[in-house]
Amino acid sequence: MRTAGALAALLLITVGLYWKLTLSDRYTWLENPDHANLIRPWLDYEARELHAGRIPLWDPYLWAGQPLHAQMEPGLANPFNWLLFATPVRDGHLTRAALDWYWVLIHWVAAAFCFWLCRDLGCGYVASMVGGAIYGFLGYVGWVGTTCFSMSCLWVPVALLFFARVNRGERPVSNGALCGAALGAGFLMGHHNVPIYLVVTLGVAWAWLLARHWKERRLWMAAAVCVAVWLMVSAVQTLPTIEYGRQALRWVGTAEPLTWSDQVPYSVHAEYSLQARSLPGIVFPGFAIHASPFVGIAALLLAVAVVWRRWKSADVRLLAVVAAVALLLALGKDTPLHWLAYRFIPMVEKARYPAMAIAIGECAVAALAALAFRVPGKLLRPLAVPAGIVGVASAALYVAHWGHPTVVTAAVALAMAALLRFERAMPAAVLALVVAEALSYPPPILREREFPGSYASLIASQADVAAFLKGRPGWFRVELNEDDVPYNFGDYYGVEQFGGYGPGMSVRLNRILGEATTRPRYGVRYYVGKAPKSAGQVEVFRSASGLKVFENPGVGEPLSVWRETPCAGTDNLRVVSRTSEESVFEAKLACPGLVVAGDPFYRGWRATVDGRRVPIQEFESDVRAVRAAAGTHRVEFRYRPMSVYWGAGLTVLGLVLAAALRRQAVCIFTKYCFGRS
Repeated sequence: MRTAGALAALLLITVGLYWKLTLSDRYTWLENPDHANLIRPWLDYEARELHAGRIPLWDPYLWAGQPLHAQMEPGLANPFNWLLFATPVRDGHLTRAALDWYWVLIHWVAAAFCFWLCRDLGCGYVASMVGGAIYGFLGYVGWVGTTCFSMSCLWVPVALLFFARVNRGERPVSNGALCGAALGAGFLMGHHNVPIYLVVTLGVAWAWLLARHWKERRLWMAAAVCVAVWLMVSAVQTLPTIEYGRQALRWVGTAEPLTWSDQVPYSVHAEYSLQARSLPGIVFPGFAIHASPFVGIAALLLAVAVVWRRWKSADVRLLAVVAAVALLLALGKDTPLHWLAYRFIPMVEKARYPAMAIAIGECAVAALAALAFRVPGKLLRPLAVPAGIVGVASAALYVAHWGHPTVVTAAVALAMAALLRFERAMPAAVLALVVAEALSYPPPILREREFPGSYASLIASQADVAAFLKGRPGWFRVELNEDDVPYNFGDYYGVEQFGGYGPGMSVRLNRILGEATTRPRYGVRYYVGKAPKSAGQVEVFRSASGLKVFENPGVGEPLSVWRETPCAGTDNLRVVSRTSEESVFEAKLACPGLVVAGDPFYRGWRATVDGRRVPIQEFESDVRAVRAAAGTHRVEFRYRPMSVYWGAGLTVLGLVLAAALRRQAVCIFTKYCFGRS
């Protein structure tokens, strides 16, 4: 009951901190280019498909069709997203309330998982709430607004929890498996940067542990099980992502997009490093460079205190090492550790935002701060002097010229000095100080919901364009002027779009974008903009927003028959049905030939002609075709990616293995082999 009460209290604090979303309808987290243009349309599309009883592994609405789940950022494998997708969909869109609470509850889950870590370390309930509040409301998790980024941090405390158990010698094999499961779960959350750096950080911790106890066969087995479970649990996401990555281009901040085989230049990592000049931001809010290092003066003082007074504790040493390694990785170009990881550890070069690694260090600092409450008050009393000095210096800087950020630090530092000196109501009082620090530095992503020029007003003003296009007959695609329609119109409204805002695209499609035959081959019948893109386009609709819809004369449905020799008869092709995962056509052929459908060729699609499996041919280097004899045929294309199915099987196997080891189903085996329980 006390645990439930503490979690409920954390929830109330979360609701109060983010009152702009929970208690008001004036604000939103979606007034941001990535959120409005990319994430909101993705979430709406996924929710619509799942409500229709389909798993949206493929997205037909961007760039004529591309894998959705394989891109990782849509977070289809993220179990927390499933809760959002289960909420009602109105007019094809998730409700604003559901999206707002989704954003808020991510922070509560982060705080709750860190609370669990602190409790497992032996901290009291209120002390654990302090740790949870530091991780969930301050620093990177509290500051970043992009949900796939904050989601990728959720499993950090859980992975640390189970590794800390291994480090203490508590059932190393079973807890090693659970550590691997937490590492694997991180890759399901929607982004790869923090999970990759967490693997690197815990890899250092594993190496440190094995080097000190190299004769312990249980630890070697635990490490092997951890790696195996990590790879298996993450497989439902990583296998499709690697498959897609090998066939796609990725924009990473270089002049030209990169292929999978191209290494992300170190200059890009250097650009997105935390950088040494942001270190004052650990105690002063507002010094974020690509990520916020702000944990506040209260957390820093307590973390330093417990490292100073309890260094002999295995938990304290572990957390201190994790915090140091994560900080060095986050600093990127300013430390040699990140360069070594970039140079010698596979996949680190793909994680081009080293600054995000600071979230791992902040979790360790939060746990250290919670552990400080186990230190007798008289041993902490000497820290009152440096706390007071920091407070006075910060106040002086505020009076001189620095302004707001230092006045918050001054107030909290002086309050900490008093608390450390008089040792009264420490955990609850520090919790109040942490909440005050969080209130002083709200996430910059929270903005007014509607104002002139807002994304919300822009999208609402263009709804009549979507209604017109959805009312047009036949199968076609639409191209949009990206300045007039910057968001992913196709995903948002369910209109097949030739274009889109996203992190990558198919190498095949990119190669033929400039060819004159490409758009007719994909059935790009309409163009949306304030002016025509080319001569000959005919205006067919004018929106109240000023947008116009132009038709490309002569562009029909992207279905055709190709033959090496002419045929005297007439062919007839029509669309029977189209969904995200299936396209069905009726083909009446006068002579044998290739039935060509204007959908991208991609591994994972399967074709049947009259129920018989046939191979898909790559026509003109980018679209699908199947061979059929003369006569009437039913041609079906279905998306059945084996990388997803094999990955899902491995994920289930990894979870079953971790659960079995947790229940000590292999205790007899380990006792027999190693003579230990």
